[in-house]
Amino acid sequence: MLRADDWPTYRHDSRRSGVSAATLKFPLSESWQVKGGYPRQAWSGPAKWDAYSGNSGLQSMRNFDPCFYVTSVGDLVYFGSSHDNAVHALDAETGEERWVFFTEAPVRLPPTIHDGVAFAGSDDGHLYALDARSGNLIWKDRGSPDDRRIPSNASMISLWPVRTAPLVVNNTLFFTASLTPWESSWLIAANPETGIRQFSQEISNVTLQGALLATADTLIAPQGRSAPLLYDLKTGKPSGAIGHAGGVFCLVTEDNQLISGPKSQKAKDNQLFLTDAKGARVATFNDTSCAVVANGIAYLHTRGSLKAVALGKVKDELSEWAVDTPPPSELIVSSEAVILGYDGGIKAYSRENGSLLWESLIPQGGAVHGLAISGSMLYASDSHGTIRAYAP
Repeated sequence: MLRADDWPTYRHDSRRSGVSAATLKFPLSESWQVKGGYPRQAWSGPAKWDAYSGNSGLQSMRNFDPCFYVTSVGDLVYFGSSHDNAVHALDAETGEERWVFFTEAPVRLPPTIHDGVAFAGSDDGHLYALDARSGNLIWKDRGSPDDRRIPSNASMISLWPVRTAPLVVNNTLFFTASLTPWESSWLIAANPETGIRQFSQEISNVTLQGALLATADTLIAPQGRSAPLLYDLKTGKPSGAIGHAGGVFCLVTEDNQLISGPKSQKAKDNQLFLTDAKGARVATFNDTSCAVVANGIAYLHTRGSLKAVALGKVKDELSEWAVDTPPPSELIVSSEAVILGYDGGIKAYSRENGSLLWESLIPQGGAVHGLAISGSMLYASDSHGTIRAYAP
């Protein structure tokens, strides 16, 4: 049984909102840390510069696995590893390993926990359903009809890896098997209890990667350097694309609007776009690489400042503020705080007025790309492969 303050899937929910109703009691202190080895990312970073556009310092459009993101339900914390090709479960209080399940290739995104089952995708081409308490295999499903392997970044991976973070919506499990646009890809919906498929759509000319997410009736599949694709949740039938968008950072707001990255690296600054439910662009946030939206307020970093900006037609001036902060590599929200992960530490700011509530430095450095809240705990995952737990 899920608690209201659990973090059962990547970025908390099917919207990938990064918003939790949990309350953290600051100040926090580091309770434990686990060093999982350096992540072996699926893709190298962007080119150093774009000669055609005259740009340097380009943003990566496929940076979906820079750390070991965690999920957490009850007294367990879970993560997938691209270092040792495994799914791990840790004791939330001590950080001690409770179980480990090895796959045949990297696990790039954390498992989704649903009804006592941990669903994890692997570069070996399989979706695994594991008992969330013991790690025992319940069932597995190979996404593609064939089991062909290719070398990739010191691993042998499937030509159709599962790289989109399992998504459970309306008691249906969604996952994909995809790598290159010149090979077919598959979008699969299954019964999460039995693994029996409800549909399997073969798709051409796509490269699905990064976390699947959903609005009330639409599945959204990021592609990195191509536009996010839209599919009907019930049938899996394609329903278009967000043509001006791209990248692997996507979230759906409470109003079924989409925040996503640009379709190319040509812009002088990092950008995020706000798109309405019909696919029309509503706003552009310049010099912004990540954001989070809660109760109609967008929290984002631009031009050296973390800002709270009211969305919609009616501006709530009392809720808007700006404070100078480091550029974030991750943003999430708790009931009272905006929590920012950056290269070298974590900071928490008041949602009410932007005042600094708490901060913690990482002595060894490393960018904090992953943040999660469960119960009274905050978890931080960095680019060096370390997971840290913070408690009151």
